[in-house]
Amino acid sequence: MSENSPETPGRISLSQEQKDELVRHTRRTDLRRIIGGLFLVYGVVVTLMGVLDPAADTAPTGGIHINLWAGASMIVAAGLFFLWDRLAPVPAEDIVASAEAEEIKKAEGEGKLD
Repeated sequence: MSENSPETPGRISLSQEQKDELVRHTRRTDLRRIIGGLFLVYGVVVTLMGVLDPAADTAPTGGIHINLWAGASMIVAAGLFFLWDRLAPVPAEDIVASAEAEEIKKAEGEGKLD
């Protein structure tokens, strides 16, 4: 992070490259992607269990292929999480403002700001 600019005391300014990298990193580690990835992995595993051994899950459930339905549901849920992340990403302005506010708090705690 760069130092305070003389015209805006108490404000930490980031270069455009730093802002772009911060936005990329924050969006890449968005919780919706992580949860969607977990749903996808578990959904594929459970669906495969339902496809490869369909008789195993029908006896306790009264004839319903529960592994197949639960796995398919998890895959759909994963798709919805990924779609949500794609259609409503975190605004770049919010990410940058949050990072700058955090840097200001750090600088105040270290006594670097006036």
